Amino acid sequence: MKIRICKLLYYVLLMVYVVLFSFPAYAKPKAGFGLFRGYSSDENYFASLIRQHCINIAASLQIFDILNPDNLLQQLQHLPCKEEQCIVQFAQQAGVQIIIGGTVERGSRGYTITIKAFGFDMPYYGTQICDYKSKVEVNILDRADREASYIAEEIASQFMAMLCEKYSVPLIVHNNRVVSDYIINGRYTYYTVQTVYEGYSVLIPAGSVEVSDNVINGSVPDGCVVVKDFRKEAAYLQQFYYGRKREIVFKKGHAEDSCTLMAFTVPASATMPVIVPLFGYYANEDYHGLLLWSANVLPYVGVQVWGFMHRPSVLKREHEDISRHLMASYYFGWYMLVVGGMPSFVDAFSNQYLTQARSYKGQVPIMGSTTTEIYLALLGGGSGLFYKGHRMWGYLYFHLTNICMYGLLYNYAKPMWWDEQHNRYTTGASNTKAVYVYAGLLSLIKIMEIAHTLHIPYELSVTDEGKFVRIFPLLKINPYEKVVGISCAMYF
Repeated sequence: MKIRICKLLYYVLLMVYVVLFSFPAYAKPKAGFGLFRGYSSDENYFASLIRQHCINIAASLQIFDILNPDNLLQQLQHLPCKEEQCIVQFAQQAGVQIIIGGTVERGSRGYTITIKAFGFDMPYYGTQICDYKSKVEVNILDRADREASYIAEEIASQFMAMLCEKYSVPLIVHNNRVVSDYIINGRYTYYTVQTVYEGYSVLIPAGSVEVSDNVINGSVPDGCVVVKDFRKEAAYLQQFYYGRKREIVFKKGHAEDSCTLMAFTVPASATMPVIVPLFGYYANEDYHGLLLWSANVLPYVGVQVWGFMHRPSVLKREHEDISRHLMASYYFGWYMLVVGGMPSFVDAFSNQYLTQARSYKGQVPIMGSTTTEIYLALLGGGSGLFYKGHRMWGYLYFHLTNICMYGLLYNYAKPMWWDEQHNRYTTGASNTKAVYVYAGLLSLIKIMEIAHTLHIPYELSVTDEGKFVRIFPLLKINPYEKVVGISCAMYF
């Protein structure tokens, strides 16, 4: 026991010496990437990939001074205690500003990744800066090294973006100059440092100043600080790795692909009620999509069927009155047949392609084309949002478009009444003002959908960071009855 304590003390003193005498007081924050571990060989392999990518990304950002990762890892592995609190205490005694570590745990459907960062200087004082947690539904053992590396890199980029978003560094002002290795420009709030008790201080806002290449325009007392954040770096990481993934998983778009999709619009829309649930959702085990389709689309299919069954030609043979509602249902049936079914077709098959793209299962066709995005957004009914993987937004625009379209057709329709006396039909008039109102609303929704589609990114993340719902088919059998239904489960 005494030998272990002496050994630990030796490493701590060595670390303190290296840290204290290797960096000037105004150097960038010293970051240490500690233990990233699992409890099996594949977990440890995945954890090591994530750690290495975190180090590579941090090095490319050049906002930290990174302690030698191999040396730090060796020292942490010699610690008698591997718990989080022990590692935090070691890093705090060694003078490190940030210590980063994580775990990888395998579950029944993939891996749960947890990465934490702790800060030790003002204003953190040993508290947690950020806690990243996500789930990945892949089996690393089934992946090629290249694919596993891509997945680990994406996770590392998400964590580093979160760290940059939440981390900030107080920089000391001396002689009206910000003393720092960072070059800062812009308008900043400056703070006075107030010591609460020994070793702990708080920042009190004292005003704002303009800073140009670290030189303050004005007079600020020595010892004040300005706070440097890294939100621009966070935005850069998110944008860069999103673009990088698009290049990896999407094939280069061609005009022929968009033209083929345009030509396929009417057949796809017409066959939607049969093709989409069977070959789109069920065949790809997308039970969540099938449930959403059943709840959101089937009512409109019902209106379509009703409109065709009670079409004017059939009613005229029986000399029945044709109400505005029946005429509108007939027109809406044609709309669903020609165009209105396309959004569901896009949702079913784009979800299949995006599922492959999220986990780097080769390059997928048709996706990623700006021309296709514009065409589908013009087509409306949420097609553009479905194409990019945003189902909830897609269904919102789907309902808004269909409701406005039905309102437009209802007010445009001219009711007909059978005149027994003259043995002919009398035709009513359209509601012209209401037609213009619904046409204006439909145009506004169309403009909003186009802008939204072009602005929103594709749903390409390989991770699941929040709550999500999964739907699975369920078959229960007991001695008394057989029940077939839908199982709904929420995972955290």
